[in-house]
Amino acid sequence: MKPRRKPRVLRLQQGRWPHNPDEAICHDILSRDGWVVTKRGWPDFFCLRDGELMMVEVKPSPMHPLRQDQAMVLRKLAGLGVPCYRWSFDGGLSRLQFDETEP
Repeated sequence: MKPRRKPRVLRLQQGRWPHNPDEAICHDILSRDGWVVTKRGWPDFFCLRDGELMMVEVKPSPMHPLRQDQAMVLRKLAGLGVPCYRWSFDGGLSRLQFDETEP
């Protein structure tokens, strides 16, 4: 079976152009869904829509782990009530869940 190819992103709707192709696809999808998406670093995207806020970390696959520093910051943001997500082309957008007992 031939692997599914990622669609080519011709133009982003909002924000700075991500260098990573997976980030460019995610940015385009979120922008088309009405989010204003910033690309200023880490987490990958800070997204706003109609008073809603979410953070998105882009990974090449659903099984690709967060780095230790990424997990630490996203865990803290989630603990403060900020919705934090992981996005991958194959897995889409999924909310990150953290164990409350982890530091």
